[in-house]
Amino acid sequence: MAPVNLIEATKVYCRSFFDQDCRCLFCGQTQSSRVCPACLALLARLEGPLCRCGLSLTAGNPGDELPAPLCGRCLRRPPPFTASQAPLRYSFPLDRLIRRYKYRGDLVAERGIEQLLADTPCPWPDMDALCPLPAHWRRRWQRGFDQSQRLTDRLAGLWKMPSLPALQRQQSTPMQQGLSRSQRRRNLRGAFACARPVSGLKLVLVDDVMTTGSSARAASECLLRHGAAEVRVWTLARTPER
Repeated sequence: MAPVNLIEATKVYCRSFFDQDCRCLFCGQTQSSRVCPACLALLARLEGPLCRCGLSLTAGNPGDELPAPLCGRCLRRPPPFTASQAPLRYSFPLDRLIRRYKYRGDLVAERGIEQLLADTPCPWPDMDALCPLPAHWRRRWQRGFDQSQRLTDRLAGLWKMPSLPALQRQQSTPMQQGLSRSQRRRNLRGAFACARPVSGLKLVLVDDVMTTGSSARAASECLLRHGAAEVRVWTLARTPER
């Protein structure tokens, strides 16, 4: 008999149990879905024009220009990826939902995230594959899952695009939360290795949240060094500039 994946079994049980009394994860009202229409409409969204790093520009045209235009900070150090997109702003109450899922392993919160993904169209259908920005194996062991891989697999099914887990995190870096931009950059030197052939491929790097973009930069540089033709970045949410 095949071994039972404990996390998947728990997920199925949680779904069957909690779906009996479905409440909105934000307002707590009984609903037919995990995020009610009223709360969905209130989530802060990012609107163009956007820099290549995903932050709002003070001027410019929204457009679909690629490579995306650069803000003042990125003019000094342009990102290696050609564009990034995040449909939502990482702010209350979405930040609470993502933290519940990411740091507490709340699989009910995952249902709400899946609903947010279902309403998100593919921004770049001409790309070749989705590549998760991986966690180190120790982090996966602590959490019981890799949220970026699960997010990528979900998007691959929705967008009809293959998932290519081409990266490995070869260093267990300290938690990035609370670190400055320069500290994050030093933290990630040599953090990624390419585990699969990517030569000539146009890849979408997928993660849950982009804060400073340091992880996305380091991972993109690794993919490009190994021959990827282009890298773009998609995250569910983007931390606004302080």
